[in-house]
Amino acid sequence: MANSKRVFRSVLSDFKASALSLATFSILSKFVVASLSIPAVALFLRSLVSMPVRSKSGSWEFFEYSGSFPGVVLVMIVVFFWLVGFLVEQSGLLLIASEKVRGGVPKIREVLLKFLRTAPRIVGLSSFQAGVYTLCFVPLLAVFAFVTRNIIDSGNGGYPSFFTGFFGWLLAAASLLVLVRLMLSWLFAMHFGLLCREKFLKALGSSKKLVKGNRMRLAHILGRFWLLTVVILLVFSLAFRGGRELMVSYSREPTSFNIFRLSLFASAETVFITVFWIVVAGLFSILVTRLFLELVAENNLEALEEAGTYLSKEPKIQKRPWILLLLGLFAFQATYFDYYGKLLVESEVDLPLVTAHRGSSLKAPENTMSAIIQAVHDGADIIEIDVQLTSDGHVVLNHDRTLSKVAGVSKSVPEMTLEEIKTIDVGRRFSRNFAGERIATLEEVIEYMNEVDTKIKLNIELKDYEKTPMIVQAVLDTLEKHEFTERIVITSTSRDRLAAVRESDPAIRIGLIVTYITRDLWSLDVDFYSVSSTILNGAFMIRARSYGRDVHVWTVNDTESMMRYTSMGVSSIITDRPETLSQLLIRKAQLSIFQRRVLAVLSF
Repeated sequence: MANSKRVFRSVLSDFKASALSLATFSILSKFVVASLSIPAVALFLRSLVSMPVRSKSGSWEFFEYSGSFPGVVLVMIVVFFWLVGFLVEQSGLLLIASEKVRGGVPKIREVLLKFLRTAPRIVGLSSFQAGVYTLCFVPLLAVFAFVTRNIIDSGNGGYPSFFTGFFGWLLAAASLLVLVRLMLSWLFAMHFGLLCREKFLKALGSSKKLVKGNRMRLAHILGRFWLLTVVILLVFSLAFRGGRELMVSYSREPTSFNIFRLSLFASAETVFITVFWIVVAGLFSILVTRLFLELVAENNLEALEEAGTYLSKEPKIQKRPWILLLLGLFAFQATYFDYYGKLLVESEVDLPLVTAHRGSSLKAPENTMSAIIQAVHDGADIIEIDVQLTSDGHVVLNHDRTLSKVAGVSKSVPEMTLEEIKTIDVGRRFSRNFAGERIATLEEVIEYMNEVDTKIKLNIELKDYEKTPMIVQAVLDTLEKHEFTERIVITSTSRDRLAAVRESDPAIRIGLIVTYITRDLWSLDVDFYSVSSTILNGAFMIRARSYGRDVHVWTVNDTESMMRYTSMGVSSIITDRPETLSQLLIRKAQLSIFQRRVLAVLSF
């Protein structure tokens, strides 16, 4: 067999000449395999295991599922389908590679016809190999999952079991050796099955016989190929990861804008990796085919005789790729995942907005300038504030009926003038660090908001407890005075207050705060519902969407609930912990739109 340098030079030369055919078939096969395998995996998940896919967004976290029997089943299913897809793709690529290595330039149409004629043999052989490889992979998976959990949890990944103790590592090492040996022994099984038309059991035997005595040379050449592939992939993956971290670290934008940029960044990464693997698959098919033909020639086998009648010997030039078919598959794929994934991307951001409840109210006194400033720093897209009207007609921030909670004062805002209210300290009761904090006016809030990013909005809740009907006009006058009407939404539990806003300024978006569901809820003239997390469910979401209305949910502070409502499709999550929610969404945004759709299919 020729030395590795000459083999690699020949592979690159053949790849350049047949890159278009290889790439076209690779794209076609990836679309078809993905369209069939992803719903199949989802079907198995729904019947075998209850898996909270929605709460897992990172690729590393996927291996956390392998800590249980259902998790092992899940990962085995995914690995099996991935291997079948890869082997099926390689079978078509080797048809192209075989003809190119023998001096021809194949047409995609001819390759597809040959591929379809031998489809049962391809699927049978691929499934058998993938099944055996998957079983060998289980001990490796147990150890790998244990190690990754320890890395993710900083050494607290759980106690070792039999499969992760000394014997587990020994079993994993043995499995790895068996896996590598089988992959080498069956390296040319598809060539014998397709080019020589052997049945799959005979093809496996013929491949083993051809490889015998050449394992070390094959391992050396293939090892160099895959080592270089992994190194390149790691370098670019680290570069993309570093770029994401820099993007977030130096950004002072609200969460939704970061999500948009990260989604584009992640989509670009997915496109790059896809193109990279298309190139790798093509190079690998040519490399293996060239090795196959050289070994056959060295051993004076007659295997090529039948292959020669199967392949076309006349060089043919492909004038145009199947552009229309590719475009059709793109359209089909988009429709497919939109329907089954329930993730119609109607805007640039398909994750909920972060609404800071009374500002960052766990870090600073609620409804104060400190809480609002902190919310901006925490990445909030919307800052929710409660407003009331003083006795002399000024709009100030406060939630409760009295000032007892924030200042230990039993009086209510409507009983006091602005001058009296400004003497009250609403920070000391929260923390000594905020001693001297005063109740903020709506005007002060707007003046500050005009200094920050214009993408950040206010959710102004009218919290007057039906005592001051003039609050609607006072709020609207303040907004118009500062030309701030485009950066706000107004919410209230009072239908009368919302009706008054709608009548005065129909352009302002209004939302009803829902604490319990009534029959006339859907007939109200509102733009969205702000719903308590204690009553929000899927049925409410479906009906709200049917009326074309968004849903905000309050008040959500634990990460599990944040992820649940994110997957439910709410437009905004109102939380006392905007920084936590922001980081969680940014983490999820590091997946591309396509990847999030695949996860949605699995959790459908």
